[in-house]
Amino acid sequence: MRAAPTGPAAASRGRRAALLAGVAVGIAGFVLLGNWQVQRLAWKRDLIARVDARIHAPPVAAPGPAEWPAVDRTRHEYLRVQADGRYLHDKEALVQASTALGAGYWVLTPLATADGRRTWINRGFVPTEARDPARRGRPAPEGTVHVQGLLRLSEPGGAFLRDN
Repeated sequence: MRAAPTGPAAASRGRRAALLAGVAVGIAGFVLLGNWQVQRLAWKRDLIARVDARIHAPPVAAPGPAEWPAVDRTRHEYLRVQADGRYLHDKEALVQASTALGAGYWVLTPLATADGRRTWINRGFVPTEARDPARRGRPAPEGTVHVQGLLRLSEPGGAFLRDN
């Protein structure tokens, strides 16, 4: 019977085993990340196909309150919708944004329709210095307007998103 190695040979064997275990964990981690990326690519391609089909479709009436329980992400997000109404500028909300144009705000204004519904319309981005409507360069639309856009659902929570 041979005695178990001691000294430098045993330490070398232990280091080798630890290195092999680390390599195995690393390979497993990379395989998991690769699978996740492939799944994410499939999800993203599906989303792009749905969005592309919806943004080129003719606009439909925005869903009303009776239809809201049936609205879901897979069938309605980025659906091209339209509505007629007048903006309620006194109820405008500014949402902080950081875009390629710099820091500023998204201007969200409720649109009141003839049947009494209210729909939030994202009227676009304004830089910080245009926070005050009087400094935006052109007057806000008055009277009845026809709006076409894409239906967006609430975004999931995150570190940078505030509660509604």
